[in-house]
Amino acid sequence: MANGRLRTLLALTWLLTCGSVAAQPAADFYKGKQIDMFIGTPAGGGYDQYGRLLGRHMSRHIPGHPAFVYRNMPAGGGRQAMNHVYNVAPADGTAIGITLRNIAFDPLYGETATKIDALKLAWLGSLNNEIPVCVAWHTSPFRTVDDIRNAEMVMGSSGLTASDTIHAKLINRIAGTKIRLIHGYNGSSGVHVAMERGEVQGRCGLGWDSIVSRYPHWLKSNQIAILAQFGLSKHPDLPKVTSIVDLARTAEDRQLVELLLAQLQMGRPFFAPPGVPADRVHVLRRALDATTKDEAFLADAEKQKVELSPMSGEDVETLVRRIYATPGDVVEIGRQLSTGK
Repeated sequence: MANGRLRTLLALTWLLTCGSVAAQPAADFYKGKQIDMFIGTPAGGGYDQYGRLLGRHMSRHIPGHPAFVYRNMPAGGGRQAMNHVYNVAPADGTAIGITLRNIAFDPLYGETATKIDALKLAWLGSLNNEIPVCVAWHTSPFRTVDDIRNAEMVMGSSGLTASDTIHAKLINRIAGTKIRLIHGYNGSSGVHVAMERGEVQGRCGLGWDSIVSRYPHWLKSNQIAILAQFGLSKHPDLPKVTSIVDLARTAEDRQLVELLLAQLQMGRPFFAPPGVPADRVHVLRRALDATTKDEAFLADAEKQKVELSPMSGEDVETLVRRIYATPGDVVEIGRQLSTGK
């Protein structure tokens, strides 16, 4: 009898302890702790820049003010960071990640190296929305989408799966343009050098924010014409530039555009493992939202010339779910365009 009562007492004590931990206020939970941010690129890159920018200021908006520690995991093209957060990191709100946006959609295309279910991740939000463009160099005769429907245009590309290839193939398919690609340039800078030398006549897949921050002289000297923009909504700087969305005439084309460009609307999203208690996910989401309105954060972003267009965790989650609901035949077309196979 005594042993039975003792076991009952211990069981009740365990349940009460677990209940108090589960219900532990965020301020009590995070006080004295650190949040590990796993970054899927090397130090110094764009994702690393956005991650550290957020981490420097987000702590002020989390009860208990935990310290942020940055851990770069660039292996596997950023998949190491995603796999670690999903499968290894503690699911208690002390681990978050940021990595290449397309990795979240790997399972949709049958990529087995990314061992996740994107619908189970806790999406925390994003700081930016990237809108790439197709440009023509000023010495070429091309100024509009109609121009590249009527004559072949030669563009440069850094590879079969690079955004400059995917976007060129997408507009060819949807709008009937005649872009011919020359592959093999060493990254985007190699394509730009070739464009300036006259080896190619333009490029697709170049982020508008990159043009503004890295190539403002192109704009100042009218050295490029913006032919089309690739976003689910137009960039406020480019209200008169043709959008790929406007060129999509059929339901299949519109689904294909959303499938391929959704990751750009997500910008560089932050996420936490599946299974993090809902109240802590809420705390992290609201802290990220509050950080984007923080004056010190905004001044820091301005100093670094970082473009901001925040997106809430709820909106990122809704977008991911919508993309994963894309019909299989459209996904197959997207896979062929994005993988070069």
